[in-house]
Amino acid sequence: MIRAAQIADLGSQPLLRLEAYWLSKLGDRHMPSRADIDPADIKELLPQIIMARIEHDPLRVKYSIVGTACARSAGFDYTGRYLDELRFDSESDTDWLKIYSEIVSARKPVAGTCRFRTADVEIPYRVAVFPLSNDGENVDHTIAYEHLTLSLTEMDHVLPVTPKSDK
Repeated sequence: MIRAAQIADLGSQPLLRLEAYWLSKLGDRHMPSRADIDPADIKELLPQIIMARIEHDPLRVKYSIVGTACARSAGFDYTGRYLDELRFDSESDTDWLKIYSEIVSARKPVAGTCRFRTADVEIPYRVAVFPLSNDGENVDHTIAYEHLTLSLTEMDHVLPVTPKSDK
């Protein structure tokens, strides 16, 4: 991932919309709670939203919601799966565990540009991941938006996300 200094630098209205929503839920805390997030408030973003539960000691990420567009571009709906159980062959430059670890320790959003590989080409896409906390201090969930649009031809050449046990 090539990091952005601020989400506005990515030139994505949906990412700005999610950032504004996240900020509106902060109050006087470091981050909103999972309970603060109402999908009805961000209905237009849902197809490209990914939510995850963060477990500690050891750090594990379990995907609780994978939007329909994200599942389609991954070639697999990985809702209910752990990050360490999956192979993201389409990701050419992103260490997702490292990103989640950073979010847990810094308690701040991470945003940037990633590279999505198909069998033929690499396509840049923009992403932002925001921390959530039920106790206001420790990150226990995240909400992310992946700004990726694939053509029908590109969809035919997706390198699907697969469970590690299948390879």
